[in-house]
Amino acid sequence: MRRPLIIGNWKMNTNISDAVVLATVIRDGVEDISNVEIVICPPAIWLTEVSEIIHKNIGHLGLGAQNIHYLTDGSYTGEVSATMVRDVAKYVIIGHSERRNSFAETNGIVARKVAAALDAGLVPIVCVGEKKKSEKSAVEIVKQLKESLVGINKNELEQIVVAYEPVWAVGADEPATPEYSAQIINQLRAIVSPQTPIIYGGDVSSGNIYSFMQRPEIDGVLVGRESLNGQNFIKLCRIVAEYKKII
Repeated sequence: MRRPLIIGNWKMNTNISDAVVLATVIRDGVEDISNVEIVICPPAIWLTEVSEIIHKNIGHLGLGAQNIHYLTDGSYTGEVSATMVRDVAKYVIIGHSERRNSFAETNGIVARKVAAALDAGLVPIVCVGEKKKSEKSAVEIVKQLKESLVGINKNELEQIVVAYEPVWAVGADEPATPEYSAQIINQLRAIVSPQTPIIYGGDVSSGNIYSFMQRPEIDGVLVGRESLNGQNFIKLCRIVAEYKKII
């Protein structure tokens, strides 16, 4: 059975005080949750501080970076390599829609980052998703994932996480439905291992998470805004854990 996952992406938010308080609240609030893996991804500058908070006898609570460079070292001011991240974190988000849109990351760049993460022993959270919904959405996303995994062998596919994030659904009047998302995820499932977790990300909240977790195709969620509120995020973690335990 694939492991249920809930990942909190803090994006470019929090100062040091906020990060310490938020990480502490989450750590204490999920201590008794046992059947779901929880990952928080703070800004890179707070990874060490957050690591010291959450790595305290809570094996199901992990830490992730929001991005890496595909090279191990060199004259790349402001960048962080996978080998740097692995000393404090286990996961890394790669190919997030905001990186693709704002920083012109291509599928080729994403593939190099995925390879770098795996080489360093990190678990890459590979993000894919379409900007606009259309009849060709599934074809577009399948192509995106295939090109983002070029050079990755079958054994390594079990070591990654795939996050489906329909960009058009974020903040939209008509968000993606669980049924639509499950159909897309079924198409992505054919590319990866049966053991590869595939999660959904796109305006996840306590109001819609139940319907997404009712779909067995969806192994968890990638949470943005709601992960910045400790109590809200803890609530989402409990919903995922309780529902996946039931099914």
